[in-house]
Amino acid sequence: MYHVFISGYRLVEADHGKSFYVYTIEVTDTNTTAKYTIERRYSAFNALHRRLKKINDTVAFPPKRVRNSQPKVLEQRRSGLEHYITKMLQLSETKQQVLEFLGIESSKNSNARTNSRRPEVKKDSNGIESRSAIGHHPVITFAYDPYVNPDNNSSLPNIVIQGVLDGIYNP
Repeated sequence: MYHVFISGYRLVEADHGKSFYVYTIEVTDTNTTAKYTIERRYSAFNALHRRLKKINDTVAFPPKRVRNSQPKVLEQRRSGLEHYITKMLQLSETKQQVLEFLGIESSKNSNARTNSRRPEVKKDSNGIESRSAIGHHPVITFAYDPYVNPDNNSSLPNIVIQGVLDGIYNP
């Protein structure tokens, strides 16, 4: 079982000068707790919809609009795409095609991937797997957190750090 949430959208500037929006899809496999983050354009969703219409009846698909850069239109489309993907994952006839569109292998096809864009698998500090179709590299990293492990060379207490930590952890 998969839980789908389209958390947002962002504007992408293309090399050829024309910009477009991509939608950030967060998928959680409730059986394995694996989390996937995928970005897709509206046109990719539309292509999926056209393929799925040939197989089975589909739910309503959000229409393309002329003024697609207005926040209200983008939010309505985001909500509609989330509903569409959720419903299509629930249908057994279309589930495999939707998983392939998202770059996620199903439990039936766990030995062989059919999608060439394999998500990157990472484990966080709690051991939870996270898969991302886009690779991000940290810009700045720190050897330690100065607020959790302050410099102990000073004999004075750091009341700012103590106040912040008390504010965060003590209600």
